[in-house]
Amino acid sequence: MSLKPLMSKIITSLPARATALDAAKFMTDMNVGSVIVVEGDKPVGIVTDRDIMTKVIIEGRNPQTVTIRDIMTSPVITVSVEKSIFDVTKLMRKYKVRRFPVVDAEGKIVGVVTLSDILVFIGQEMKNIATTLKVRLGK
Repeated sequence: MSLKPLMSKIITSLPARATALDAAKFMTDMNVGSVIVVEGDKPVGIVTDRDIMTKVIIEGRNPQTVTIRDIMTSPVITVSVEKSIFDVTKLMRKYKVRRFPVVDAEGKIVGVVTLSDILVFIGQEMKNIATTLKVRLGK
């Protein structure tokens, strides 16, 4: 199964020249924990709220002048929109991450998939299975 039904099509991205403060405000406004750093329509890195805390605030750097290019994790690990949930969960475990930018065949960002997205989907599927079993068993 493709990631299309799971992934968020709302892409929370900023250009690499944005500041850490810009990213923090954007994440707060969008109620997300990360920003995909893009050049054009291609992901080049990712910055999390934790990155801002550990690489800017704790180090005493100025969030108004530090660019997200300076603190992003790069290269960013992306997944193809054609990957399965199982492929993605294996990659999450392997790389110890909870989110991936989703890209098309040309490498353009088309969405984001998170561990939460997968858990919600699996939960819904479990509910569907339970309802089917309940009907089948006549309860």
